[in-house]
Amino acid sequence: MAVGTISTHILTDIANAIRYQAGVATLYKPGEMAAAVTALDGTDAGNYQAQQYMQLESGILSESVFSDIADAIRGQNGLSTQYQPGDMAAAILALEWDVGYKVRALLLSDGTLEFNYYDRRRTIHGGTIQQVFEVDTNGYSSASARSWDSIKLLVKKVYIDSSISGLGITNCAYWFNAFVNCTEVSGFENLSGMTNAAQMFSSCSSLETIYATSFSNTGLSGSLMFNGCTKLVGGTDGFVPTNTSGASVCKIGTGGVLTDPNNDARTWFYGHFYEDGEAVLTATSTPDANRALRASGRICAIGKYQAIGFTPWTGTTGGTHRQHLTSATFAADMSSFSYLNLIYLFYSCTNLASITGLGNLSGVRQMRYTFSSCAVTTLDFRGFDPSTLTDLFYCFSGCSSLTTIYADSTWTLPSSGISGQQCFYSCNRLVGGNGTQWSSSNTGYTYMQIDRAGTPGYLTAS
Repeated sequence: MAVGTISTHILTDIANAIRYQAGVATLYKPGEMAAAVTALDGTDAGNYQAQQYMQLESGILSESVFSDIADAIRGQNGLSTQYQPGDMAAAILALEWDVGYKVRALLLSDGTLEFNYYDRRRTIHGGTIQQVFEVDTNGYSSASARSWDSIKLLVKKVYIDSSISGLGITNCAYWFNAFVNCTEVSGFENLSGMTNAAQMFSSCSSLETIYATSFSNTGLSGSLMFNGCTKLVGGTDGFVPTNTSGASVCKIGTGGVLTDPNNDARTWFYGHFYEDGEAVLTATSTPDANRALRASGRICAIGKYQAIGFTPWTGTTGGTHRQHLTSATFAADMSSFSYLNLIYLFYSCTNLASITGLGNLSGVRQMRYTFSSCAVTTLDFRGFDPSTLTDLFYCFSGCSSLTTIYADSTWTLPSSGISGQQCFYSCNRLVGGNGTQWSSSNTGYTYMQIDRAGTPGYLTAS
């Protein structure tokens, strides 16, 4: 495709602009100009020589010549400006380079914020640099004091390059504060040795993973370091921080929030929340294309979640608020998980009246607050293997409409290693299959057994 008749003066102006910025006398063919613009790095070779306009007045070139030059200019200045051929020389002359070794934060075109230390602007992660910020290695007294605070909502991932690791940076307070759309941080080992991490990840409500191949938290303090990180799950045992967790949990291993990318024990299932009020929990990441989707997200199968906020139906306002959840289905493919924690899964979903597919689950361990304050009248655990249960703390608490819980006649809880205070708190309509009525004196997990003569419980064999 041809771009039409173009004055050779335009091409000469572009070439002269390149020669000026590079300090060279090189002659460029039109097809070489884009690469020459991309190669510009602020280095002036000191031999700039302008070329005169050619006698030939005009010619026809492929459109790709100018589109490539425009792309190269945008790659250099990080702008999204559309350039006409006549604008390009001025745009090249306006290019400036941030030179010298500095700690920089670079916002890339894919939403990654890369931290590195090089002699000029460059990305190791890859992609087009959109904006660049100089990092004050002395630290920041607040989130708003960060040079990159204005783009915090644009960040989807953070990459910390190994060039940072030897600089002795100690104060990283507020670095990622309120990155509400960021799901992943990688290269965190390159900040090992820092001593101040106050509110470093506070309000990172979408953050699931902090990757680090190693990390030492010796001497590290971090008040409210993980406040509001309701989705953050450590890669060793599914540990999830509380709002008050500090630097002691910033580690790899049991009780730590960090994940070694070479030893990640986490598995994930998905919750697809549809406009008709149903949530489908499944091993399949793709929602049903034939249904109107309200929200979708993944949930860590071994996650020891500490509060609501990790499911697609726990938005604080609007259509994803938990009040809109009316039914839930565990798909057949959930049987592929051999280890599941269902902590807080349907907590306070006050209009959730139907839950099906519980028989598709196996290897369930913790069910803290799983059905607390739901609107269900019956629950069917037939096919569910209870042998791995460890925690039923407040599992059915506040289910004031619940009347019947069905289970296989062979249902038997583990003889040890299980707890569950107030498992049936305020389930005042619940009646076992042999007529045992709920009592405020009998709300512990031991009543999660088949109701038989001599062994009262709240389950009904079926």
